Amino acid sequence: MQTSILILFLILTGLALLVFVYVFMTSKGAKSSGGGIRNALKKRLWFILILFVLLGFTAWVTISKSPYYLFADEAPSQVIHVASMQFAFVLSNNSIDPDSPKGVSSIELPKNELIEFRVTSLDVNHGFAIYDASNRLIAQTQAMPGYVNRLRWKFTEPGIYHILCLEYCGMAHHGMRASITIK
Repeated sequence: MQTSILILFLILTGLALLVFVYVFMTSKGAKSSGGGIRNALKKRLWFILILFVLLGFTAWVTISKSPYYLFADEAPSQVIHVASMQFAFVLSNNSIDPDSPKGVSSIELPKNELIEFRVTSLDVNHGFAIYDASNRLIAQTQAMPGYVNRLRWKFTEPGIYHILCLEYCGMAHHGMRASITIK
């Protein structure tokens, strides 16, 4: 679905660009004996055209590197439900009951398998951020009350990954942690 929307967007953008180029090329410009103004307009047109091509290429490269694009057609091997609340994360292989959340704060997952995290909040907005062993942010999503965000990630390196809250949620925000061990 996302790929078809991207393709439709690129086609419509290309058509709009062609319309602008056509209008520019067919418009009557100021007449000059040496054609100097016409050459200046052609130079600007080529500059704009090259700029659009570079922007399109950059967008294509960026979107193709997105984890959502990379894993769009692949089914996750495991679904982890995550409920965040002041000041803890609850992780579970099963759906979490909001009235009595039960789960763990540390979980073990396999290496090189696509994992889908279904993240929600039971009280206020929280951030769900996964950090690797060198404390580098590798994936994140927002945890919001009444809504489930899906974050897909494939862990390629074994080790301990830390989950931290990125949204200030109160006085004990700094202690809101969980962990994932990849074997």
